[in-house]
Amino acid sequence: MKCERLKILIRDWYQEVRNFTLSPVKMMELIEKHIKNCETCQNDEDLPLELDQLREIIRVPYTSTPSQDFNFGFEEQEYIYEEEILEDGEEI
Repeated sequence: MKCERLKILIRDWYQEVRNFTLSPVKMMELIEKHIKNCETCQNDEDLPLELDQLREIIRVPYTSTPSQDFNFGFEEQEYIYEEEILEDGEEI
């Protein structure tokens, strides 16, 4: 990370995340907001990799995009556990 200001902000925000006063998602939003307004960060080639590592450290929950489809390729829904029903209606 080349931006000293971002380093300080991340350190401060990370302490807030550890103290449960700031959510990891909000921390990443603040970082992205800083990057949009900082020329040093925008020109830092290593920053995306470092941010990925940071996401792993603070365990930012995965958020899906609206375009993602949760179809896992199953055409029919299969049940792992099916009860067998006897002829007289009694379940096994």
